[in-house]
Amino acid sequence: MKPLLFSIGILLIGAAAAGPETFTRHPRSYQVGPNPSAIAAGDLNGDGWPEIITCDIGNLSSPRDERPANDELSFLVAQGDLLYISQPPLRAGFAPYSVVIANIDALKALDIVVGSFLASNKQAVTLFRNIGENLFEPDQFAIPSDGLPYTKQRDADDQPVFAKPGITSIAIADFSHDGFRDVIATAWSCDSLVYLPGNDKTHFGEPKFFPAAGGPRDIAAADLDGDGKLDVVTTMYSSGTVAIWKGDGAGGFTEVNHFSSRGNLPHKIRIADVNGDDKPDLIVSHCSADDSIVIFYGEGGVDFPLSQEIHLGKDHRSIEHEIRDILVEDFNGDKRKDIAAACFASNQVILLTNDSPNAGIPQQFERESYPFKEGHPRALCAADFDKSGRADLGVALWGTNSVALLLAKSPIESKAAPATTSAKKREKTSH
Repeated sequence: MKPLLFSIGILLIGAAAAGPETFTRHPRSYQVGPNPSAIAAGDLNGDGWPEIITCDIGNLSSPRDERPANDELSFLVAQGDLLYISQPPLRAGFAPYSVVIANIDALKALDIVVGSFLASNKQAVTLFRNIGENLFEPDQFAIPSDGLPYTKQRDADDQPVFAKPGITSIAIADFSHDGFRDVIATAWSCDSLVYLPGNDKTHFGEPKFFPAAGGPRDIAAADLDGDGKLDVVTTMYSSGTVAIWKGDGAGGFTEVNHFSSRGNLPHKIRIADVNGDDKPDLIVSHCSADDSIVIFYGEGGVDFPLSQEIHLGKDHRSIEHEIRDILVEDFNGDKRKDIAAACFASNQVILLTNDSPNAGIPQQFERESYPFKEGHPRALCAADFDKSGRADLGVALWGTNSVALLLAKSPIESKAAPATTSAKKREKTSH
């Protein structure tokens, strides 16, 4: 079903001195490796404080080079009171691009799973199994790609510019209801989804492939239709579309819907109930072609007939912000979902706080901007870094190769926030 369209513009309201209310930036920053392109946080040692992991891709070059990219993850161990100590880096495949913290081996401690973009097929997915005392045992998983097509750019010598399979995103869940966590990943270079079933002996079994023409770039999982089986959604970067994949509860997926993302180069996708009607919605951001975020409102199935477009830039025809990541969480504690965006080109994190009075569509948002004088926001994660009971933001920054923290204020602090030079904006709807 083709989604109906609502067009959203952002207009400045109030005085320019009305400033951010939800977060305050922590004065410390934490050094990580070159060009951190993904970030995750979780309590990896059981002390109640979240550790920080970043995927540091470095500079990408030809997959035929001996080292086409960096292959390290930065590991920051929390010491309490927002202090972090850097540990020796973890080694994955070249260009670690996506990271998820989850319990894979059924032991108490959380593990780390990484998908690498320029890795050989033998190092495309790496499991770092947590063996305690901040130590991890790496296990590489091969994704044989000899039979997979290479569908992306070639150089002047007709050689592939990227590696196969070209993992860009991973999601982890028990898709087959066997008690073991599985991995499903986007193989962008090969126009495929890759499914690694959980296994009690080897952690992950032999991969299965699902053709996904259109350049699958990001993936998220949820039970969209309430049948008890997890489905997945993907952004299709090359074709400018969103694909819905119905899960069969046994590790199989069938594409059941495909529609325009309402922009060029759809990049990130998230699943959340934005308008509070107890039905999953899709949130899609676009990168390098326009500065838009689109909310596709669900009806409790695999159709998303209504959509709402949010333009972060002043001119839809030009790139002002370059959205590289988004998160959807209740950041201000009002039980409504807000949207945070890492804006690489404009050196800021933009927060859209949901102040809608009800579940009506379109939803209403106010805009808060958190600028970074140095460093370009590239990736985001949410965690309670200061044990305040509120979701904070971890921001991976290029240029400074560091992580910054935006800490959620208490409701009292937010209401009493002093005026700053940051502008506050409200979205105005036009149908």
